[in-house]
Amino acid sequence: MDTSSQNIKEQEILLSIVETWKPSEYPEYRGFRCANCQQYKNEAWYHWVNFGNYRLPIHMCDDTCEKEFNNGTIKIDGSKRQTVDRDNFGNKYLFSQESLKRFKEIVALWPTYEEPKLKVYTCDNCGNDLDIDPIDGQRKGYHVWWKQNDGKTLIELHFHKDCGHKLGIYSKEEKS
Repeated sequence: MDTSSQNIKEQEILLSIVETWKPSEYPEYRGFRCANCQQYKNEAWYHWVNFGNYRLPIHMCDDTCEKEFNNGTIKIDGSKRQTVDRDNFGNKYLFSQESLKRFKEIVALWPTYEEPKLKVYTCDNCGNDLDIDPIDGQRKGYHVWWKQNDGKTLIELHFHKDCGHKLGIYSKEEKS
């Protein structure tokens, strides 16, 4: 298989994983999970999805899923596949113009492809490692889904609590 065919196959598998998620229109402040097995992890392999109207890093655990992905044995639960109403997605939580401008700047710097890297989770705004919660030991940050201006592409960004607040980002619980 040539490199471009291999990249398309990888993107299709990664997209199949992303399609098992239910993106939240509200920012969530929480720990990070493996994209496939959904186990909480403080570091993971970063893969980039730029396919099927998604643009985001997805994270695979070092213990199991990354190995299975690399050797072609990863199992994806297709019964969990979600349909996202892209026409209406993004209407429940409105971001400020400043936030949207910053989101666009961040995404413009993202690679279309990069070799996977094992690393801790970082803030998309400042680039620093996200904080570890002293109570549960999980690295946490805001998980923010945003629909790009093309009206189709969904993007997920991650922020420190402080970086998020500076951009006017709060979880549903914080807004109540």
